[in-house]
Amino acid sequence: MSEIAFEGRVSAEAILSCGRRAVYRLLLSPHSDLKRLERLIELALDREVPVQVVRTDLLAQLAGDTAHGGVIALCSEREYQPIEEMLAWVDRQREPVLIFVLAGFEDAYNMGYALRVAEAFGAGWVLCDRKEWLKDEPTVLRSSAGAFERLSISVPESLRPALQDLKRRGVRLLAALEEGTMSLYETDLRGSVAWMVGGEKRGLSQHLREMADAWVRIPTQPNAPPLPASHAVAVLAAETFRQRR
Repeated sequence: MSEIAFEGRVSAEAILSCGRRAVYRLLLSPHSDLKRLERLIELALDREVPVQVVRTDLLAQLAGDTAHGGVIALCSEREYQPIEEMLAWVDRQREPVLIFVLAGFEDAYNMGYALRVAEAFGAGWVLCDRKEWLKDEPTVLRSSAGAFERLSISVPESLRPALQDLKRRGVRLLAALEEGTMSLYETDLRGSVAWMVGGEKRGLSQHLREMADAWVRIPTQPNAPPLPASHAVAVLAAETFRQRR
């Protein structure tokens, strides 16, 4: 049985609340403030997860270089939603949907930050490809402040068929690119949209660019360096949210 150690109260609460993975044990420090952890312990008991008080050196060993705050949840890998479930969700919506397609993300922190802002501004689903961030779920969850667990996320073998299915359902595919021909602030985002954002190293692949209905740029000062991918997601999500309000 493979176990992944997730550090911290926020991560553990998100895991226990969402039920997207098996939770084997919840480990607490003998110095924990049980009043502050009351909700966490209740969630664990509701799911019949064993709660154990263990030595602080064991917590430190499991956490490695990461601060654990006296809480570690030992869990399985996350279960991701199948594409069919995403398409059924799109079909049920009566309001325009907001989806993010995060392609080529390698860094777990960047992925976590992107998921955090996507959730904050109302994204209903996230599509990702299989990259290095998948190997570091604890960092993704911690940096996303739990959004990684709460959001519906699909990680197919290939993004292309899923994107074609979205287009058939009337979802516009918008590629966020420095060389975009349309300004973000001149783009109508009130309909259903799937924002495609490329990762830190290579950006969006050519075949994803070719699938886009439009290439959109985020206006910045002349000669300014490119925005980090997670910051671009924040700007795109905020403007989409603003237009729909």
